[in-house]
Amino acid sequence: MRKIPVKNYFILLIMLIGVIIVTFVGKNYYNNNLKKVNSLYKYANHINRDELKEYLGESSSLIIYIADKYDLNNEDAEDLIKDKIIELNLYNNFIYVDSRVFNDKFLGYFNNKYHTNFNIDNLPTIIIYDDGIVENIYYDINVDAISNIDFEGVK
Repeated sequence: MRKIPVKNYFILLIMLIGVIIVTFVGKNYYNNNLKKVNSLYKYANHINRDELKEYLGESSSLIIYIADKYDLNNEDAEDLIKDKIIELNLYNNFIYVDSRVFNDKFLGYFNNKYHTNFNIDNLPTIIIYDDGIVENIYYDINVDAISNIDFEGVK
C-alpha cells in the first residue's frame, strides 16, 4: 500500500480553509453590496411590466415611479417621495416599477398606447397617470424636482 506524504494533508487542509474563507467573503460582499435595494422599493407596491398593463387598465389615478431598484444614488429624493406618500395617504395610488424589466417592445407599446415620448435613459422617472391618460412625465427625479410635482392631484 502506498503511503501518502504528510505534506499532502497540509495542502488539502489549506485548500479547504481557503474555500471556506472565499465562501464567507463572497457571502458577506453579496449581503453588503449586491443585495441592497433602495428604501422606496421596499416600501412601495412594486410590480412588473405585465402587471403594469393591468394596473393602467383598472386604475383611474396612479403615480408610477420607474427606477433601478439597486441604484442607491437617489436615496434623498426617494425618502422625500416616501414622506409625500405617507403625508397624502397615496399607498394605493403609488407603484414602483424596476427599470430593468423594460425592453424596447414594451416601451414602444407604452409610448403608442399613451401617446408619450417616454425614454428609459432618463431615470428615475415619475409618470402621473390620471383617468386613462398620462398627465405628466418627470425625468431625472432629484430632491429639487420633487417639489414641482403635484402629488395631491392624484387620489
